Amino acid sequence: MTAEARRAQLLEVAREVFASDGYHGAGMEQIAVRAGVTKPVLYQHFESKKELYLGLLEVDMSRLLEDIGRAIQGARSNRERIERATGAYFGFIDSNEGSFRLLFRETMGAEDEFRGAIERFRDELARRITAVIQAETGLPAGEAELLARGVMGIAESAAQWWLDHRSVPAERVVRDLSDLAWRGLAGLPRRGE
Repeated sequence: MTAEARRAQLLEVAREVFASDGYHGAGMEQIAVRAGVTKPVLYQHFESKKELYLGLLEVDMSRLLEDIGRAIQGARSNRERIERATGAYFGFIDSNEGSFRLLFRETMGAEDEFRGAIERFRDELARRITAVIQAETGLPAGEAELLARGVMGIAESAAQWWLDHRSVPAERVVRDLSDLAWRGLAGLPRRGE
């Protein structure tokens, strides 16, 4: 196995272990055994459990940002951007529940470096949403970012609830949240009005 393939395999196994046992409950030996490697092999790729966890956060956050970025780029209108971005967000959660739990649950009370990684992710996502809101409304950057963060909060809170209950089909969640966000943003004066 190439070093790159081994690293990807170790991250996948680590994701499963961290998602089921949490950061503090997971052990490097446990990860190595589940990956079918020795601890020295694991330590060749990641010097510590902290480095492994940070690597995992970076990979998962990058994937989610790429999914949302592709969704936004392919849209023809701001309404469609909201729908597609919300769809990409919930699609990621549905397909990567363990990753989402790591990103938005496990790291919240964890170390400063983990929270910092999540905040960098949120800042980048807010920057992208802010650009869409500014293009639509012409609002100043600060006000547009405030609204972007509000939209993000709605989606993140709803996603947390949805993961625990799943009583509403994913496509309905996307439709309802997109409608909620769009109706709120559509009430703002549009650029040039």
